[in-house]
Amino acid sequence: MRKMMITGLLSLLSTGWVNSQELLTLEKAVSIGLTNNFGIVIAQNSLRTAQNDASPGNAGMLPVISMNAGYVNGLSNAKVNVVTGSELNNSSAHSDLITAGVGLTWTVFDGLKMFITYDKLKKLEEMSELSAKITVENTMARIIGSYYDIIRQGKVHQIYIEQVAISRFRLDLAKMRFETGTGSEMEFLKARVELNADIADLSNQHTLYENSKTTLNDLLSRDVNIPFEVNDTILVSEKLQYDSLRISMKKANRNLLLAIMNKRVAQLELSTTRANQWPTLDLYANYNYYRSETEANFIQYNRNFGPSIGLSFTMKLFDGLNLNRQHKNASISLQTSDIEIKQMENRLEAYLVRIYNDYQNQIQMIGFEKENLLLAEKNMDIARESYAVGAISSLQLREVQEDLLYAGTRLVTAEFKAKLTETELLLLCGKLLN
Repeated sequence: MRKMMITGLLSLLSTGWVNSQELLTLEKAVSIGLTNNFGIVIAQNSLRTAQNDASPGNAGMLPVISMNAGYVNGLSNAKVNVVTGSELNNSSAHSDLITAGVGLTWTVFDGLKMFITYDKLKKLEEMSELSAKITVENTMARIIGSYYDIIRQGKVHQIYIEQVAISRFRLDLAKMRFETGTGSEMEFLKARVELNADIADLSNQHTLYENSKTTLNDLLSRDVNIPFEVNDTILVSEKLQYDSLRISMKKANRNLLLAIMNKRVAQLELSTTRANQWPTLDLYANYNYYRSETEANFIQYNRNFGPSIGLSFTMKLFDGLNLNRQHKNASISLQTSDIEIKQMENRLEAYLVRIYNDYQNQIQMIGFEKENLLLAEKNMDIARESYAVGAISSLQLREVQEDLLYAGTRLVTAEFKAKLTETELLLLCGKLLN
């Protein structure tokens, strides 16, 4: 009964229900993620908002036209005496007032502030677009990492399946020797304990494998319970060169470009403080209608309508030195943005060196671990044959088995880390979307 349960568990863990699951390629996963990912959708909405804001009207370059109308009907107790001696006394005086008008206000000069503001809005639109691209790149990198993590967990899962098969081989021989009197019960029981431990490790690894799929589904912003399978190969490019990556990073790193754009916005803010020192000239044009009928005044009927036009000149002569303060703060912000660019360039240089060193190390580790795995597999074949004929002990077989486990997992880990560093280098240099 126990053997049937173990066999059923191994069958379940090794198949992974692949018959009913689709094959999800990396390209398809990235396509789904870039379409559905919630973070990308939010970034795109922010971009649309910035595009809407970058308009001449929002910068104050266009006139404002407004219309107003009103009607008042009143009843009052009126008493009026004038110097001529005339007197008006009406305790129930009715009055009607109708007003209507259309007005235009247009700032024709404000020290070029409106043009500076429009440039700033366009620059903020570009920054929002760049921020959206950063979100897309970061999401794409996470999807790639998550996809290859599934492959890693699947490969380790297969290694544990092979470990269980070896442990079962050992248990079968130990049982046969115990039953025929050529082996000890202790060796048989130890083989059973270590088989059970390997099955438990396999079960834990299967959970990690399935959870890694859930993580990818979450990144793709789709039902986390959708079943799928992935390709089983981690392909690592060995052609990335430091000098080429460094040049690309200085030209195309999105965060560095964002910092440069932020400096341009700081320059425009400084120009705005200068523009605030100039006078403002506004043009007014109106067409108004006024009609009043009242019993509470000697002028019982009054009506006038017609156009009017005028100019308004405004200039601050003193504002508590606030303009001077704003100018100084804008200058400080510009200096800060320049320092931030240099700081980011320095950090990116250091980060590139570290990641590239990791990348080269993992490439070398892949070569070493491939050789180690071949040796461990050959050693395992020899150990199985030797154990079958009693030439080595079960402890020696277990040591060789663990060497095979470690060699396999180290190779998978090296391939996975190499792929992550490759992805990070492409992200760092603005090449991931390409």
